Amino acid sequence: MALDIEKEIKMVFIAAFIIDMIFGLWYLISPESWYAAVNWPFSDPVAARIVGALLTALAIINLKAYKEADQWEKIENIVIYSTIWCILGAISMIIGHIIFNLPPGAIVNTVLLIVFAILMGHIYIQKRK
Repeated sequence: MALDIEKEIKMVFIAAFIIDMIFGLWYLISPESWYAAVNWPFSDPVAARIVGALLTALAIINLKAYKEADQWEKIENIVIYSTIWCILGAISMIIGHIIFNLPPGAIVNTVLLIVFAILMGHIYIQKRK
């Protein structure tokens, strides 16, 4: 039984909100602890905190989109942005794994980006039909 696309959209947005908020606040407040936890090479706390600020802002936008999920015109650009962000982030992470030999813990970020690129892309395709 297929889910109603509006229910799918709401589920994706609430999941994105939770994940973006967790990683966003973590990177914003203490990126050093994330990098230490996954043994990731760490060199620029300012860049990490900027990514944290971006993810925290995206979490808030995802929460707003969750509330407006029944109005495609209001969330279409958020879905497009999120899809592009996740695709480019996943490509960047894959390049990082290949070139910089990122530690296994970095797979978490890569998988999340790929999963959400697929989910947001699916939503966009379904709503454009």
